[in-house]
Amino acid sequence: MLRKAVIVASVFYLASCGVVYQGVQSGITSMNESQVIRQGRYGELTEQELEWAEIAWTYVENNTDLTTGLVNSLDNFPTTNLSNLADYLIALMAAREFEFITSKEHDERLTLVLSFLNEMPLGLTGVPNKVYSTGTGMMVDYGNQPGEVGWSSIDIGRLLIVLAMTKQRNPEFSEYVDKAVLRWNFCELVTEDGELYGGVVNNGQVQRFKEGRLGIEEYTSYGYLDWQIVPEKAMMLDPYEVVTINGIDLLFDGRDPRHYDVLRPVYSTPYLLLGLEFNWDNIADTQSNDSQHSNEVLAAMADSIYRIQESRWEVDRIYTARGEHIVTGEPYFVYDSIYALGTPWITVAEDGSDHDEKALVSTRVAFQMWALWKTDYTKRLMTLVRELYDPERGWYEGRYELTSSYEKSISLQTNAGVLEALMYKANGKLYQPRGDKEYRDVQFDSRFYHPGRCLVETFR
Repeated sequence: MLRKAVIVASVFYLASCGVVYQGVQSGITSMNESQVIRQGRYGELTEQELEWAEIAWTYVENNTDLTTGLVNSLDNFPTTNLSNLADYLIALMAAREFEFITSKEHDERLTLVLSFLNEMPLGLTGVPNKVYSTGTGMMVDYGNQPGEVGWSSIDIGRLLIVLAMTKQRNPEFSEYVDKAVLRWNFCELVTEDGELYGGVVNNGQVQRFKEGRLGIEEYTSYGYLDWQIVPEKAMMLDPYEVVTINGIDLLFDGRDPRHYDVLRPVYSTPYLLLGLEFNWDNIADTQSNDSQHSNEVLAAMADSIYRIQESRWEVDRIYTARGEHIVTGEPYFVYDSIYALGTPWITVAEDGSDHDEKALVSTRVAFQMWALWKTDYTKRLMTLVRELYDPERGWYEGRYELTSSYEKSISLQTNAGVLEALMYKANGKLYQPRGDKEYRDVQFDSRFYHPGRCLVETFR
């Protein structure tokens, strides 16, 4: 059942799965031991690292619409989604910290984003649309034509995490963040039994579906937990299965594709974000220790994700840094999987077709693994990707595994991902819970204005 929880008392549900996980995966002990010696890269950025960050910020400067204050998800294509809005906010945090912009410019940019969130049109069900025009701020389809296409609880969960981080760094803006989120109908995002649901809107008809897969569900659940909503089923590991690659055990989503219309690739992104933003800790954990993680299960899963990719270099001499990314030409977007469709190292599109020739050494994933694991392998990865940029446009998506050639598509996700990795190096984990009373707390406690379980009331 969907329920509220006091954040300071919340214990991430996965921690209770440790016994089950340990029973199935015999390698859990060795995995946890490897976490004890895991060390990330920390410290003030070098001159070269600041140059890397400035290249990434160049993308944002080039792709900001000065009227709406929104940033294009793809270079020179004027749309965005809520996950990419989160990417922009991450980039904005980094730009302010690294002094690429003044305090006044930061205030202006953040104000435009929060104004958009408080005024943007919502869909038929009272939740944000998947896609918005960066030029008008209106709902559009994937071709940037006016219309409503549906919603993503995964994208919204990612945005909730980054909005929390924005409030932590800018408490003077907390009220405006809360007012924006209080507009949304959370009953369409999280079901009563705690599952994340997305939806498709076609000719005014709404079709709802369970959204997410192992890894991304656990990550985006943190965003709902920050709002004292506990998506219990989304946080459970079950159902899962185990595959062994190069002697290392890996968990993957166990839902039968014959009964669930869900693509189940295992890739790096959610586990890297859990490390960068939460140190693989429970959400209420105020400590950050490089070798200790209050959510040991997620830490062990992330360690497997890293070590399997490192082992591919050691065994097969293939550099590997796998995430989801755009490509030039069809199918335009792919998942470079560590494991999918019963096969290691397969690249799949959303429709399940395979495109192994599109596999990249991802610039973003390489930067983030380099920040989280201080190893000889990640140093080698950075040597491979550190020249993959256009100084006037930003960082490319990556280098093709098969040919070494550049994938010269440029995206907000990749450039913000570079900035997030460098901000982690300078600060450690990026989410820092606070106990200060907030605008939303007043609304929850008010006998007159309590927004209720679905948070659908609008407060002005």
